[in-house]
Amino acid sequence: MKKARTCERLCYAVSEPGSDATVRALAAALPQDVTLRVVGGVSLADCAACAVIPFGVNTENLRTITALSVTEMRVQADSPQVVTEIDNRYLASDVKLWLSDLFEDEMTVYFLENAAQPGVAARPIPLCELDRQAHYDHRTAVLVPRVSVYERSRATYEDFVEVISRLRGPGGCPWDRAQTHHTLRQYMIEEACEAAEAMDGDDDMKIADELGDVLLQVVLNSCIGAEHRAFTDRDVTSMAAHKMITRHEHVFGKAKADSAQAVTSVWENAKKKERGEQTALERVLDIAPSLPALMRAQKAVRREQQAKGEPSNLKAALEQARRAVDALTQEGAGEGELGAALMSLCAAAHAMDLDAETALRSAIAANVERLRREEKKA
Repeated sequence: MKKARTCERLCYAVSEPGSDATVRALAAALPQDVTLRVVGGVSLADCAACAVIPFGVNTENLRTITALSVTEMRVQADSPQVVTEIDNRYLASDVKLWLSDLFEDEMTVYFLENAAQPGVAARPIPLCELDRQAHYDHRTAVLVPRVSVYERSRATYEDFVEVISRLRGPGGCPWDRAQTHHTLRQYMIEEACEAAEAMDGDDDMKIADELGDVLLQVVLNSCIGAEHRAFTDRDVTSMAAHKMITRHEHVFGKAKADSAQAVTSVWENAKKKERGEQTALERVLDIAPSLPALMRAQKAVRREQQAKGEPSNLKAALEQARRAVDALTQEGAGEGELGAALMSLCAAAHAMDLDAETALRSAIAANVERLRREEKKA
């Protein structure tokens, strides 16, 4: 800036003005009486693309990423990419680890030592060797070719959507093509239950596997929605993201919440804004009938109390549970009295901030373990 004051024109030359941090800083600090003009030239991406064409690499839709920005992004594979400004070995290691999230260690990438120079030569190396080269500076770059999901062991969400779309498309799988929202309903329930079961264990990869099965149901139903022009996976992710943003006003807005209990209040207020005022009956009828009975009962208790503005009262809930259990001892007691007792216990669970469904599952597991011990002793 000082130099610009003392001369009529000042030229600051960089290889990539569109992505150079110094150019952005200069533009942001520019006084009103100084004019900035940016002139493009042969970009680093152009030079890198030309360098790998002799190797048969398709560089259509090439994207450019600066090495310092990779920690802020998720690696993609739907197009070739060139990572620039790898100016030291540590940064090269960061880039390698970033790329290894999706690509194999032995995959061929193209190393360029003076990537901004027209006519630069590219050197094919395995990805695992990216941080073991002799020299790095601000002109060092690596070009990563596009690799199809069918040639990789790891996949992105977009890759997964592509696979499902192919299964549903012409020449795809007859079973997948025959499915509808209705026929897939039972699988959604089964997969969700299996994922929940895996979460009770300590096998992380089992959890990941079961969550993948749930995601399969989401993507498959989204694909069917797109075929009927009803909704797409973008509608699904957009609605979910919007819901998370609007219901976390303490994170994305001006609300305050310093505890989990306060967050619940913010969440419920946001839902009330979305749906408007609802009666206790409307809120209870809004609960999915397919939920397990205990889970549905406890949710009904919670929603009724919220709609009526009633706080949880453990003493009253336990007293109600005692009366309901006593009714079971009366002559002629049946399903009605048993249901009322179970409902009152769900109310007590809510007042104690416990989950009735989880508690019963734990009791069943404990009973199985008791029987196992008894058999071992026998």
